[in-house]
Amino acid sequence: MARIKPLDYWLALTLTPGIGALGIARSFQGLGSVAAIFKVPVATLLAFGVKRKAAVAVSEFADWSKVDEIKAKTYAVGGEIISFDDVRYPASLKQIPDPPPVLFVQGDADLLKPAAIAVVGARRASELGRRFAFELGARLADKGLCVVSGMALGVDGAAHEGCLREGGLTIAVLGTGLDVVYPAAHRHLSEKIAENGLLLTELPPGSGPDRGNFPRRNRIVSGLAQGVVVVEAGEKSGSLITARLALEQGREVFAVPGPPGMPGSKGVNRLLKDGAQLLESVDDIFLALPWLAGGESVSVASAKSSNVSLKRPVLTPEQAQLIAALGLDDLNFDDLLEKLGWDSGLFSRVLLELELNGMLIKSAGNSFRVVPDYIED
Repeated sequence: MARIKPLDYWLALTLTPGIGALGIARSFQGLGSVAAIFKVPVATLLAFGVKRKAAVAVSEFADWSKVDEIKAKTYAVGGEIISFDDVRYPASLKQIPDPPPVLFVQGDADLLKPAAIAVVGARRASELGRRFAFELGARLADKGLCVVSGMALGVDGAAHEGCLREGGLTIAVLGTGLDVVYPAAHRHLSEKIAENGLLLTELPPGSGPDRGNFPRRNRIVSGLAQGVVVVEAGEKSGSLITARLALEQGREVFAVPGPPGMPGSKGVNRLLKDGAQLLESVDDIFLALPWLAGGESVSVASAKSSNVSLKRPVLTPEQAQLIAALGLDDLNFDDLLEKLGWDSGLFSRVLLELELNGMLIKSAGNSFRVVPDYIED
């Protein structure tokens, strides 16, 4: 048998029943290599919270032909596979509680780097709701932000279309495999996103639109973004699940108010009562998240490569406090959190803001340090 590659091990983990994304993430972070997960005793995996049945299945895994089949089918549709330890894997997703071990993508994988805003809402949206989502997607594109959504009918599709009209960046997170277009009515939109944006899913080729896939994919929609905008949502809308996940992940949640009595207003108006940010225009996003304004943040790498002199951005009080707490040190996630004494949601949000702005460097062992250019003299 040919030598097993790291990607093969990641795919094998996704085929192991019962281990789950959280168990995979914990095991990898504890052992430092995906190959080690398959080589340690079952007892070691149990110590990382993996259930016994899943731990045994990992130790006995032998279906490498299925792994080869998944790769072949992905490449056949022009897709790529990005594993958790790939440098292209988005930093924002690594910070959620149960990050997908692999991402199947088709299109421009560089879209995983820019700051993003998710726009979600009702599938049976009103004409007013669809028009608002379309214009919001267009305005976000104008500001250089990536628009993330789920390519569903209604609000999702309108946000993608508005972004594409302005030549913007957009990511569609699917609840199917790359080779299954759902809904079928969005085949043309799917093709446009694959050509000009990015299709992304954690599901292997051949996965159909099973009911349970869509609530699971919502954590990826919110996880890829720094804020989530809800445009029209019923009382039991899946968009409310995305909003709840966003709050748990330390993301900002925005809701577009709707007229009383309309079915699509009940969910968003409840979000507003519960403390979501009211959104009437794209400017409201930048008032709440000023570090995103204009999409003008310059990463350290791009600044050096283009000979652009680094400008010290204006930091929020929380960002400045975290930078000061690090100083010249290299601290891991838990030690830095303890030093600041913050709640985990605030800590994850501010850490992500600084990392995406290119001000922090993440190293092995989930440790962070300030980029030298941003250390106060």
